[in-house]
Amino acid sequence: MEETEKDRNIRILHSGVFTPLRRWATKWSLWPCHFLTSCCGVELAHTGACGYDMERLGTLNMGISRQANFIMVEGTITRKMARALRIVWEQMPDPKFVNVIGACGQRGGIFWNSYNITRPSDIVPVDFFIPGCPITPEGLLRGVRAVQEKIEGRDSTTIRFKHVELPSGDGEENRAPTTPKIFAPTPLVRVDVPRDVDWAFGNDLVKNLKAQLNGFYTSITITDKNRIAIKTTPENLVETSRKLSDTMGVDHVKSVNVIDVPHERKFMVEYMVSGYTEELMPVILTIFTEIGREAEPEIVSLASLWESADYSERELHDFFGVTFNGNEGMKGKFLLAPDTPDTPLRKDFKLEEERYTIEEGVPLTPAITPPHYTPPSSSPSYAESELEDLKMPAYEDVLKEAEKNDEFVAFIGPHHSGSGHLRWVMRMKGDIIKDVIPDPGYVHRSMEKIAENRLYIQNVPLTERPNISDPINMNLGYVRAIENALGIEVPERAKYIRTIMAELSRIGAFFYDMGIFPLFMGHSTGFMYSFAIREMVLELMVRMTGSRCTPSFIIPGGIRRDISDDVLDRTRNFTTAIHKRLKKYENIFVYNPVLISRMKEVGVLTREEAIRCGIVGPFLRASGVEYDVRKAEPYEVYDKLDWEATTGDAGDCLGRIFGRLEEMKQSVEIVRQAVDAVQEMPRGGVISEEILGDYKEASGDIRGYLYNVYGDLVLPKGEWTSVTEAARGTVLYSIISDGESNVPYRVRIITPCWMNLRGIIEASKGERVADFWTVYASFGYFPPEADR
Repeated sequence: MEETEKDRNIRILHSGVFTPLRRWATKWSLWPCHFLTSCCGVELAHTGACGYDMERLGTLNMGISRQANFIMVEGTITRKMARALRIVWEQMPDPKFVNVIGACGQRGGIFWNSYNITRPSDIVPVDFFIPGCPITPEGLLRGVRAVQEKIEGRDSTTIRFKHVELPSGDGEENRAPTTPKIFAPTPLVRVDVPRDVDWAFGNDLVKNLKAQLNGFYTSITITDKNRIAIKTTPENLVETSRKLSDTMGVDHVKSVNVIDVPHERKFMVEYMVSGYTEELMPVILTIFTEIGREAEPEIVSLASLWESADYSERELHDFFGVTFNGNEGMKGKFLLAPDTPDTPLRKDFKLEEERYTIEEGVPLTPAITPPHYTPPSSSPSYAESELEDLKMPAYEDVLKEAEKNDEFVAFIGPHHSGSGHLRWVMRMKGDIIKDVIPDPGYVHRSMEKIAENRLYIQNVPLTERPNISDPINMNLGYVRAIENALGIEVPERAKYIRTIMAELSRIGAFFYDMGIFPLFMGHSTGFMYSFAIREMVLELMVRMTGSRCTPSFIIPGGIRRDISDDVLDRTRNFTTAIHKRLKKYENIFVYNPVLISRMKEVGVLTREEAIRCGIVGPFLRASGVEYDVRKAEPYEVYDKLDWEATTGDAGDCLGRIFGRLEEMKQSVEIVRQAVDAVQEMPRGGVISEEILGDYKEASGDIRGYLYNVYGDLVLPKGEWTSVTEAARGTVLYSIISDGESNVPYRVRIITPCWMNLRGIIEASKGERVADFWTVYASFGYFPPEADR
């Protein structure tokens, strides 16, 4: 950052005869353009809603950077987003100010050693940092007041970091503690470790698979209930998959994965597939093969057979350098910025280890050269290439194809009034959308790489961060995979409480999406109503866990501690109080005739298209596929409660919204029943004694014992998979353990929004440009969840 840019805007305000008037007007007219990048944006939305209302400080959100004079950088800035941040800042008129929200924007936060993030202060001058992970709405408002005070001249500096020295005693230097990680020197990595389970249908299915795949498989192994691993050769991969598709009803891919095994000089490539027939719904078939570990390894793509594999193959091409022949997305990087280190998920790419003291001169994040704007010069020596710094990459083949078909192309995002984390390349003929090409990765924070460098228990907070509007379900999926591997039985009381929290999280995510949706429609009242109801959910979360949206409350074997009778009573009251508010909300927004006309028969996705694209969750059910993990493969106490999975057949924007509305009502009913059941139970332990070991006294509250219980946790050898019904659909965790290390060998996270991305594109084709944001919002797309 150039010295001339620091506090430049404060100097502007303090010059000239109109200085007092200029300062006063600017102080009460801090108009921010959204620069939503990650977790903190969820809480910023609450700050702008009726519960906190930052407009009373004169802070009015603007959608266009040229009309704004204030940026709130809402969390992590990735390498890919850095260019966009600088471009937006350059366009804003002087004087202009920047607040950075959250720990990520200061020192990297939980992602401090990521290969893909940088610090905002290296990109633009920052006026004030607001700490938190995420920040609270109150903290954000204090940050606005801090900038106002700076404008007045009471404080012309940003916060300064304190330097702390470790004292030494008895003449000996005190050493900083080290992380207690154990890595196997030559780990044995297998995804087909057999497991003896009571699964009669599985035995019959294996016999059927062997008959259908005769001559095309190397081995077929039951690895768990509802899990079968099929090993084949690279030459037989396509034909094995085709036979599963043609004869077994396998119609979609749930995950694509690559596992790097450098000491055996190989990559393992696996596809997790299933089908939406009644028998196959809970079953996941893992088709895997091995290829040589070369500089540019190749394998055939299965995207032509299962379109739902397309984007995951492109993603793994970025991460491992594996080329999937036949996939059109192998030309360049998909999720990562061009200057991101190549193949970062290979084992020979090392992340910086945790340090417990800050050393002078040691960077906390990889260096990045920020883009700068150089005004055109009349000098003959002026290089046109200097203007390229502020241009976003274009797709030359797309431009040529559009010109050939008499179409035109619009580049939308990543910063715009709709969603500030995703760039769309839209091809149009007139105002009809012919195609939409996504450019994701602006919020990619390298969670999978970080997860394989931390203890199992240290990854619990990490797994919430893809989506803090639905943290419990994201957390629950990871924890369930560990519990399944260890064969742990969770106490009954903890199961009911986890179910309550999961459904409250689902309700909260619904009202988050239904609050953002009205803003896309120009309906600010719907936003206010939604976030007012969501505040009720967050209040319950705070009383249960102590945190609004990152509780890390669900842990392997149960929950951190029991919840009080008072909180249970409040939760029970919530299930009654929400009905009256919901009825008014429906009358104002949901059944608004203008909105219905804008959603009905718009963005239609048929049943066949939804399956082909790999759509999940309520959006899949809105297209007529009756698949809900809570019914197909019940977990916690969903099979003990009376509720219905919602389905529809319209497949349009209206159907997706109505489906989620009905699902939310079912969630309220689930919470009511579960609370009643817990209130009738005797109080007892909420953490499995199997995992507590010698620390039985921690069964009611893990505080003070967390490291003792979980520090040396090692999973059995093999691949352990969980499938959980999160608010926006299926979240899949795959954990590979070598059986010796207390860190996972590989963690694969497939989130609902990642799978639903292709649905947005398909549903947009043939619609008018004006309807694009209606389609987009109807999928509840949350880019940080997709990018991970």
